[in-house]
Amino acid sequence: MPNTAFRTINDLVNETLANLGVLAAGQPTDPEDYNYVFEKVDAIFRKLAQLEICYIPDPSNIPGAWFADLADILAGECAVKFGATPQDLVSLLTKGLGGPPSPVQLGAGSAALSLKQQLRLRATYEPLRALYF
Repeated sequence: MPNTAFRTINDLVNETLANLGVLAAGQPTDPEDYNYVFEKVDAIFRKLAQLEICYIPDPSNIPGAWFADLADILAGECAVKFGATPQDLVSLLTKGLGGPPSPVQLGAGSAALSLKQQLRLRATYEPLRALYF
């Protein structure tokens, strides 16, 4: 585990595989598993941006404070491919982003709410629209 403020996409994929129980301690990562999760990262990052949860412009510089939450979200989104039982899928989605078949709405999973909480009341640096009467 690096002692830096930012983590990489490779760290995120490996953490996701560990959360799914696919990556055994001391064993090398299976290239097929790694590539599957790696290919999903861009789509998940875009989804998080569209849901206004968080925006990650550079996957090579993921803020360390967001790392565990992003790994939980990715694990929930990739769980079906790795043979998660229906009960495990619900658990991973509830811990991650939420959405069907979990009992929480999309964007209301534990990790998604944690990311929203970390980003609340921060400057957006967007132009403010004025409405004059």
